[in-house]
Amino acid sequence: MSIHDELGLACTGADAESLGHYRRALRGFQCYVGDPVADTDAAIALRPDFVMARVLRAYLHLLGTEPAGLAVARAEVDAARRLPATARERAHVAAVEAIASAHWHRAGRMLEDVAIDYPHDLLALQAGHLVDFYVGNARMLRDRIARALPEWSRNMPGCHVLLGMHAFGLEECADYARAEAEGKAAVELERRDGWAWHAVAHVMEMQGRERDGIAWLRQDTEAWSADSFFRAQLVAPGAVSPRTRRDR
Repeated sequence: MSIHDELGLACTGADAESLGHYRRALRGFQCYVGDPVADTDAAIALRPDFVMARVLRAYLHLLGTEPAGLAVARAEVDAARRLPATARERAHVAAVEAIASAHWHRAGRMLEDVAIDYPHDLLALQAGHLVDFYVGNARMLRDRIARALPEWSRNMPGCHVLLGMHAFGLEECADYARAEAEGKAAVELERRDGWAWHAVAHVMEMQGRERDGIAWLRQDTEAWSADSFFRAQLVAPGAVSPRTRRDR
């Protein structure tokens, strides 16, 4: 059984209720807020054959870079391999397996291929973006996202995620004016987008604009700090959290 999300991507094994939990988990991951692990667990409890819910659960535990997350991710790979899946979903499973085996560069290339074929796959883009971050590939932090941008418009659900990630990539490549503009545009679309808030703060830090940075973060502290991965405790053993390897 397969239904489609709001961006037209197949979700094999899902039904409407489990897809709702999955969408909440994705939003939490995209904005770095809430408890996406709990939402993903709820989706899997309803539909154990929901392939992308298992993939997302694996990513959440792997991208936290905590050793305890490896066993969880590997279990999800084993489960997902036995399920019916589309080619896109199987590619995600392979990327998860590559990360779990410490083949980060290989996983980045796999996720790049997925995003080329499916430029609306925000999970492929975000997981790839974080892989680029961990391996220190500043050019790909920018260009992985830039390649997908022409396929998006700002009225599409989740566009803020793309703009926030591109802002961070631009900042890492010292294109500060564009980075600031895109990060602020992302926050205008979604005030809870913590990655976009942090991208703009980075711009101001890199330019020595301390007062601007303080003003930027103070204007809506609740938006970027409340129930945020950048502030809260671990949401689950090994899952993405502020105590994992993050921006330094």
